[in-house]
Amino acid sequence: MCGIMGAFSTTRAPLPITGEQASAALDTIRHRGPDDSGIWWSPDHSVLLGHRRLSIIDLSAAGHQPMTNEDGTIWIVFNGEIYNFADLQSDLEDSGHRFRSRTDTEVIIHGYEEYGTDIIRRLRGMFAFALYDSRNGQLLIARDRLGVKPLYYAWSGDTLYFASEIKPILDLPGIEKKLDTDALREYMAFGKVYPPRTMFSGVSKFPAAHFAILGEGGELERRQYWTPYRQYIEFPDDAGEPFYVRRTLQLLENSVELRMVSDVPVGVFLSGGVDSTANVALMSRVSGGPVRTFTAGFRGQHRYDERAHARAAAAHYRTLHEEVEIDRGDLVDALPQLAYYLDEPVADPTVVPIYFLSRLARRSGTPVILNGDGADELFCGYRKYLSYLRVLPLWRFIDRIPPSATRGLARILGRGSSDGVLPDLLERSALNVEMYIGSTSAVKSLSAFASIRDIPGAPDLYGAVTEARAEFARERRGDNYVEWLSYWGTRSEVENVFLYRADRMGMANSIEIRVPFLDHALVEFAMQMPQALKHRDGETKYILKKALEGIVPEEFLYRKKQGFCVPLREWAGTMMDEKIFSILPVIGREWGVITGELIAEAKSRLASDPASDSNGSLSWMLYNLAVWYERWFME
Repeated sequence: MCGIMGAFSTTRAPLPITGEQASAALDTIRHRGPDDSGIWWSPDHSVLLGHRRLSIIDLSAAGHQPMTNEDGTIWIVFNGEIYNFADLQSDLEDSGHRFRSRTDTEVIIHGYEEYGTDIIRRLRGMFAFALYDSRNGQLLIARDRLGVKPLYYAWSGDTLYFASEIKPILDLPGIEKKLDTDALREYMAFGKVYPPRTMFSGVSKFPAAHFAILGEGGELERRQYWTPYRQYIEFPDDAGEPFYVRRTLQLLENSVELRMVSDVPVGVFLSGGVDSTANVALMSRVSGGPVRTFTAGFRGQHRYDERAHARAAAAHYRTLHEEVEIDRGDLVDALPQLAYYLDEPVADPTVVPIYFLSRLARRSGTPVILNGDGADELFCGYRKYLSYLRVLPLWRFIDRIPPSATRGLARILGRGSSDGVLPDLLERSALNVEMYIGSTSAVKSLSAFASIRDIPGAPDLYGAVTEARAEFARERRGDNYVEWLSYWGTRSEVENVFLYRADRMGMANSIEIRVPFLDHALVEFAMQMPQALKHRDGETKYILKKALEGIVPEEFLYRKKQGFCVPLREWAGTMMDEKIFSILPVIGREWGVITGELIAEAKSRLASDPASDSNGSLSWMLYNLAVWYERWFME
């Protein structure tokens, strides 16, 4: 795991960057790679590649980047892990290629020489890289299938800038730091910003499962190389539940084993729930010694504390278990710091425990961590999914009602309330959007939200959902709604929230976080298997739990899902409110979008019921926006 940055001039003119500026920009992501750094310039100074290294595979100097081939015609900067690199290296050696290191980075170089861009489809892992081929003057950039590793880019005239985080791009010449007001509206609607937008105008997210080739005078034409349905799976005609149980377990076992390949210690974040305990159980089968496990808790806040469950799982598997107890002072001190590492606001307070867990793992000497992200989305692990399935017949009826009528009914039944599925369904039908889009209710539930959504000239906030639904409809094999829940949950929540927070909070502490449930072979299988196997008689993740029976004790498989919650309002409510209502008016005056009406309603709601779950979500969303804006636009 590392950090990359670079620049490419499409006119082949020297870049408007000094060596000092390049080094300073690269140093903004030093946390992503504290072990080594390097910068390479093309002879005509029209190409720049920069790299910060976190040494995981081949700790020797042979892993230094930027890395080149034997004759210096191809250069690469790479962030991520290629789990099948040993097999690829063996194949390439059989074809005559010679390697100078044991790194997965060098496999990409030789793979590109042998297969061209087709090497991308052969990679199994998480990655974002930029490869410059001086033989044809072209730059190749690519990102992994699920978007585990980030990649951003921006244009300044004829120069393309790119980096693992937004910070280096903002430090390069020609980039104006400006708020994207359309992205702000999107954040207020969904608690996240969908690709290609970011909160910074002119800075874009490069999409997952895409690559692009840029040459002299060219444009950045993105090409999608994967979807969960690109490789259709032919299931046996007589396949029954036992087949899917065996295959699910085989794929997950293989994924965990691959993600334990490392030249440094590997551990796991453990909550005592199904997903993290499954990681520990399968790691214990592979490991030659006890697994290292880490969990976090909040002092005196039993409602939010999963340490008892984690301790039970750790005791069962005899792990080397460590805990961090977070108190109010820790939380208050950490909150303002997170805005720097996050780059953009994220309406998910789970960033807080992940930050402290990552810090604990780093201090314990365990720079590689496995976590359970993605399992709930792939295997129907949320109770809310079952709720939406229950109301699906109602939705199909509502969706036939004229929009004017459904909009009126939505207002009558509680537009100002965050509770209840029916008003939400009515409103979504009136807006002609999907029944389930996974949006947050924190700000949308404010009646003043209409002033953000319906402002003249505002973009279609649901464009990303609509586009994804159209793509899903083109490629899916069946017509089961669980399949859409898995597909959109993985594209929306997993990529843009869970993986984002894991990357940023892990990298803030120089920790590499790996995600076994998001191996693309397992994702393809889970998306295309009979969806009815994912839930049965009200039991979520049915097929996954059946696959793990006998490996994970029932007390962990079937305990009630708790989730990583944070006592934000209890510990930091006053501090958060002060920040929210001092900064949001500034954003409104400078950029619009945030209206006085919305601020007044939010203040009233937080004052009336400060400790409720919905107000905790609202408070975090607005606080995160405020502290982010202060850090990036007011300091």
